[in-house]
Amino acid sequence: MPRWLPWVTSLLGSLPGHRLVFPWHLLLGSLLWPSVATGQEFVRQTLVVVPFRADSMPGLPGIAHDISDDTRNRLGTLLDEREVEVLANYHLNAVLVRSDYRRNADLSDIETRLVASKLRADEIVLGRVRRDGRTLVVDARLARIRNWTMQQPLPTVRGASAQATADALATEVVRARAQLPGLRRCENALARADLATAAREAEAAIRAYPRAVIARDCLMAALQDGSTGADSLLRVADATLGLDSTNTFAEVARAQALEALRRSREAVRQWSALWTQHYDSLSLGVTIVEALLRLQEPQTALADARALERRFSDTPELRRLRFRAFSQLRQYHDAARLGDSLDLADPVFRADSAYAIRHIEALRQVSDTLAALEAGVRALRRFPGDGRLYLTYLQILGGEQTAALPRGLARFPDVPELRLLAAREARRAGNRQVAIRETRAALARDSTLGAPYFALADLLLEEHHPDSAVQVLQAAPRTGDHAETLRSYALARGVQLLRAAADTAPARQRAALALLLLADSVASREDSRTIVAAASLQMARALLIEALRTNACPDVQRADDMLAVAAAVIARGLTAGTSGDEIAAASAALRTATTEARATRCRTSAPDHIPSDATRPRPDASPPLP
Repeated sequence: MPRWLPWVTSLLGSLPGHRLVFPWHLLLGSLLWPSVATGQEFVRQTLVVVPFRADSMPGLPGIAHDISDDTRNRLGTLLDEREVEVLANYHLNAVLVRSDYRRNADLSDIETRLVASKLRADEIVLGRVRRDGRTLVVDARLARIRNWTMQQPLPTVRGASAQATADALATEVVRARAQLPGLRRCENALARADLATAAREAEAAIRAYPRAVIARDCLMAALQDGSTGADSLLRVADATLGLDSTNTFAEVARAQALEALRRSREAVRQWSALWTQHYDSLSLGVTIVEALLRLQEPQTALADARALERRFSDTPELRRLRFRAFSQLRQYHDAARLGDSLDLADPVFRADSAYAIRHIEALRQVSDTLAALEAGVRALRRFPGDGRLYLTYLQILGGEQTAALPRGLARFPDVPELRLLAAREARRAGNRQVAIRETRAALARDSTLGAPYFALADLLLEEHHPDSAVQVLQAAPRTGDHAETLRSYALARGVQLLRAAADTAPARQRAALALLLLADSVASREDSRTIVAAASLQMARALLIEALRTNACPDVQRADDMLAVAAAVIARGLTAGTSGDEIAAASAALRTATTEARATRCRTSAPDHIPSDATRPRPDASPPLP
């Protein structure tokens, strides 16, 4: 507001009878300065341009200071002084002189923040000047005191003179500030926990300045609402890192998104890259170590935790991280010793039953049964409703497990591990029906478990229910390490069942082929395709023998359909060498025999019963069972 406006409005307001006639001071203010009547949305910001740093070339430091001065002056004319106050050079120099610095001194980031705080600045323009031949080049950033880690990199500017370079840089600063109104609205919405509004305002800020980085930081914070997909967060993080490869917030968001998408190897690489760049931050270092532990990288996590201890001293938080790493690495002596000290001195350790379970397990593994039992009793008193802790207590009791297990099932019916323990006990006692029931109950409570699917399939096969075993395995998890385990199990069980079935048990043959097709659907390779082709031909041969015995055309057609299954698998490629050649030859021989049988036993049908293009299985698809 101009300095003369309050004086003029007060003068008009002092005229006799003005309150009864008209508020002249408000009318004049609204005409000359609209914000007086309407009010500004945000408080006025203060911007300071600190002296730019320069490469060590003769004369360049002086030119760098000229560019920063000219940039400051140019911004004073480009920016609306109602919204932004650009601090003059003498304000900065006065603070530097009072702080025993020379005028236009080169300041580190910490010194810059301290000086900006004394000046009560909100925004800072920092830059570094270098030469490219005769051209001056400036790499600059717009930073905010409120969150120093989120800075807006500005496009590199070039100029033949200090004045031209400063004019170009000031223009880029003005363009970058176009995102700030939307950014502030986004931050205000985040403070109200209105994430939908925050995301909308951040997107508006990005449209106002497509190269926006700090507005994208606010957008990433808004997208972490529990409902937005991790792939959306990953796209925004990648776009941010494309503009600013050093943006810590985007690097963390990208690592978290990769972890949520179960792209574990990429997530580990991203967290490790963060550690390399920010090992000097304790809070970020703890976050990285915790992520590595979640991703089952305990060796790397332990090394990083020890590095943090050397740099920041030994704290309870870092000792807890080391304890978790020791537990995952099964270094039980170290885990037991560290757990003893944490249990005595760390309230956070004692307040978490997960730590108690790991501590008890470490004591058990080092054969300190008495200490494990004592720790278990203390933990049960602290956490009387924890089912997993009760399970650990059962394992300690050992001989009393027979009596304690029914009590545990009655008290904690929803703990899948207790159900699996009951299933193992029932199977050991020869009661397969109870083992099947308890295993199904465990899977109903936690379908992400891997091993129980195979245990249940074994039980069903032992009870001569191969079709039910196939259904169980078809529902088993197929992600990560589970996929290869499922493929290997289905392949081995399918071959075993096929060998036992021979030609006299068609139901077992069908179940065996279903298992082999399941293994090939998880990961189709030459070995599985070769076995599937051989099994299909074996079934086709059995069906053809049955057709010759019954003289029934439907039996011939079933044999023909099974040959189509084999043909589709053969077309996708088999193991090179004798096995593949023999299977192809056997398929051709069976095709000839089936054609002859169809000609003699299917005379009322079409003269040549060859599957049409609509019914013949595609070579690139897993063929269905008949």
